[in-house]
Order: sequence, then C-alpha cells, then structure tokens
Amino acid sequence: MKIKSILFAALAALAFSSCEKIAGPGGTSSITGTVSGINTSAGQYEVIEITVTPGSIIEHGDYFTVNLLSGDNYYFYFNNPVWVTSADPALGGRTGVQINFSYDDTNVAIAARVDSTLNANLGNAFNLSTSGDIITLTAKEMGNIPDPDDVTTSFKVDVSNQGKLGFIGEETPMTDLRVYLCYGENDLYDESAKTGANGAFAFRNLQVGKYTVYVLSKDSLSHEYTIPVKQSIEITSEGSVVATDNFLINH
Repeated sequence: MKIKSILFAALAALAFSSCEKIAGPGGTSSITGTVSGINTSAGQYEVIEITVTPGSIIEHGDYFTVNLLSGDNYYFYFNNPVWVTSADPALGGRTGVQINFSYDDTNVAIAARVDSTLNANLGNAFNLSTSGDIITLTAKEMGNIPDPDDVTTSFKVDVSNQGKLGFIGEETPMTDLRVYLCYGENDLYDESAKTGANGAFAFRNLQVGKYTVYVLSKDSLSHEYTIPVKQSIEITSEGSVVATDNFLINH
C-alpha cells in the first residue's frame, strides 16, 4: 500500500511538471516585432575665448568683431581719449561699440573693461566669465554662429566650441539590426535575430513563459550602440504569436 502511494505521488508530480513550461526553445509559439530608428544629433552651444593684451600694445582704432545667432553683428573698437582723431572704423552692416583705454592699462584692467562692455551689449545672447586676461562667452542658444575675428587687435579671439543646432530625422525601419531574446530571468541573451528590410523580426519555436526582448540604441555622446531598449513579453499559450510594441531607437 505504501509503495502504491509513493508511486501515485511520483506520477502526480511528473504530470504537474509536464504541464508547467519553462521559457525557452522547443515550443510552438513565436514573438514578433518591428524596429524603427531616427537619426539624432545633439546641439552645441558656441563658446568663444578672447585673450586680451595690455594697453601698451593696443593702438587707437584697433577693433575686433563678434557675431550673434540672430544675425546682429558687432565690432568693438578701442579709443584712447588723448587722440583727437576718431577711432571708429565705421564698418557698414555692424553695430560699433567704443571701449576707452590708456597705454598704461594692464591686460587684467583691459579684460575687465572689455568684459563689462561685452556684457552690456551681448548679455542677452551670451553668458560671460573672465579669469585674468581671458574672457569666455558661452552662447545661450544652440546654433552655428559666424566666427568672431580679432581683426586689427593684438587679441587672440578663438572659437573653443563650435555651436550647432540639434537634428532629429525622420523615423525609418531599421534593416539588418540585431535583436536579442532572454529566456525567463536571464540577464544575458540566449538567442538573437536580425531585422528584415521592413524592420521586422521574429523568434520562433518558443515555449510558454516570460521573455525579455531588447535592441541597442546609439548613445548621443559616445555615438556607440550601448543603450538597451527593452520590452518584457509573456507567452501564455502554445501555438500563439505575441507581438511586441515597435522598438524606436537612435541611430
């Protein structure tokens, strides 16, 4: 009698285990989906660095130019009050701004005066900071600004970061892209497939269970495909086809 009870319990356990499916191959179900992508590019803020010189090497009438994203263009000219002639080069199509100086001004004193003048005229378009004789202008809006120029001054006027607008392209199907499938709670993928011409993919011959499907999206900083985009999928019955939502990635 005891042997019969043990045999019955073993058969019951076997029957139960045969009904419980574990995620993985060997079944009759499928997971399908599509992948599309957009081409994106992060915008940049223009950064300009101006390294000034002492008054002893600045000439009456020297000037440099700075442009704005709005299309407004400026020239800043140096005026020594001891001179009787005008220092203004009177450039057409630009706004001229005078900066007074003397030949015994230090480079730090010149930098402070230039910073104050730039801030008063360009403060709506740039954030300014000064360290010693270096003035840094950082644009408040992203975009490619026409380059400044030191022109006749002894200054060094450089663009240390070129501005540009961000770009978002049209959404298109991703062809020949690798798609990854993880069984159950697995962290590493168990199998992969590639998308076809229309961005579609499929994993077939799967059992009932839980799965994770993921693709890799491009990181906007490193420009490498390192960011996983995941979806959790559950197959609840044999012979079924379960569709994922569309995967949208950056490429």
